[in-house]
Amino acid sequence: MNQLLNINYELIGTISTILGGGALGGFISRIVNRKEIRRIKKSEAIQSEAMAKREDASAASEMMGLLERTVAHMEKMNSYNETNSESLLKMVREKDSINNKLKKDLEFLQLQRTEDHRRITGLEKIVKRELSWRKDADFHYCKIVDCNIRKPPIGSYKRG
Repeated sequence: MNQLLNINYELIGTISTILGGGALGGFISRIVNRKEIRRIKKSEAIQSEAMAKREDASAASEMMGLLERTVAHMEKMNSYNETNSESLLKMVREKDSINNKLKKDLEFLQLQRTEDHRRITGLEKIVKRELSWRKDADFHYCKIVDCNIRKPPIGSYKRG
């Protein structure tokens, strides 16, 4: 079995001595420099905390900027909505007054239409009566002024 693993025990010893000595040197260095290491770690912690506070402050200022822009936008939208609601209310009032005027005009036009229909009906009756009278008059028309056969005699024809 020794033949399968040709291990150089001297090399392993040398490596372990170097590693052990390095570890011992690190341990001694750590004990000697513990106050300085503590100060460095404390300084790094303070620096890290200051960096975090700076990031928090920048995030807060960015949020304030967003909030201010949002408030400005909301004020603008409120103003726009107020203006629109006023103009819409004005349009509704105008529409109502226009509708009332149109209703009155429509009633007036319907009255005029009824009156015009009545007049047209009356005129149609008059035209029919005149046409019937003319037919009757044409039947009795004679070109000879002193005609004895004429019925009715001149001046005696009465309409209706």
